[in-house]
Amino acid sequence: MTRFKEIYIKSSDPFERGVQHGEQVADRILQICEGYKGSFAKKGYTWDEALKMAEAYIPFLDKETPDLMQEVRGIAEGSKIDLNVIMLLNLRYELLKFKKQDPAEIDKNGECTCFCALPEATGGHGTISGQNWDKNEFVEKVLYVIHIDEGNGNRIVGLSEPGQLIRNGMNTAGLSLNCSTLLSTKDRRDLSIPTNFMRRRILQCQDFDDAVKIIRDFQPAVSLNYVLADKKGRCLAFETNPLETYEIEPNHGILTKGNDFVCNPAIDRFVPADKDHQRHFRGQRLNELFKKRRGSITADYIMECLKDHYEYPGSVCNHLTERGLKTIASMVYILDEGYAWMAWGNPCESEYQKYEV
Repeated sequence: MTRFKEIYIKSSDPFERGVQHGEQVADRILQICEGYKGSFAKKGYTWDEALKMAEAYIPFLDKETPDLMQEVRGIAEGSKIDLNVIMLLNLRYELLKFKKQDPAEIDKNGECTCFCALPEATGGHGTISGQNWDKNEFVEKVLYVIHIDEGNGNRIVGLSEPGQLIRNGMNTAGLSLNCSTLLSTKDRRDLSIPTNFMRRRILQCQDFDDAVKIIRDFQPAVSLNYVLADKKGRCLAFETNPLETYEIEPNHGILTKGNDFVCNPAIDRFVPADKDHQRHFRGQRLNELFKKRRGSITADYIMECLKDHYEYPGSVCNHLTERGLKTIASMVYILDEGYAWMAWGNPCESEYQKYEV
């Protein structure tokens, strides 16, 4: 049985947390940079150009999120890798949303399928959330589970790419966050707080309402879907874009989300040019599977659903496409009990392992 590499960070000081983080994954940071050099090249950027774009965010984020910037600086210090490189890894979502010469390019390949099943749908099994994370194979090879003890009673467990603050996870307050790509006609190149910073900030919250306020107040430069849930049986999805944020509530205890704008399809730059893709989004497929067991959904059933191959290879369990995207990890967060089941790679080819918060 294959387990993720696990790293453990414990300190009340953000810089020290970063140092501990960087020391444990320096080799993986160098590995993933080689992959992202190719990603930026495909968008028309040299590596130096990408680093300069990332560097431009430093003064802005020093002002807006000084504690998180201290942690990023700590990662650079601990890994002995230049700060601009660590910044770029934490900004890759924003900076790879546009080609250098064609900012309106339409992307036909989505990333990630998120979900939440509340107590009314799980029939006494509490709140269960999670996602299939779709990304490049080179990212899959260097993923790790990150355990963060912030020294103030808040502990976080989740998955991270090398050098990033976090990608998704849950905390000791029973709050979870999962995300999936959105692309809208409203996306722009402006400076804003990057999603990796936002994700970490949300998972620092001890209350669902505090996390909701952070997302509602957020003004992103590019679109993204956030699915927030907690052990008290609350869940919301947020379709964010630079001009507005749409909120989606669970339907009879079930919420599933792929890569399409449900609330305002007219702004979706992912779908219109790809009519075949409109036939079935992964979020809608997962919803149909969950509905079959509404009232008795279990973690085991969810794991089977996350292996689904309808519309293969671009299925819920997403297999390698010509663009190089596949399911690189699958997560099921058991919020009432404080642990996660995670599978490395396509869940149809691996086993879920248990990770404590």
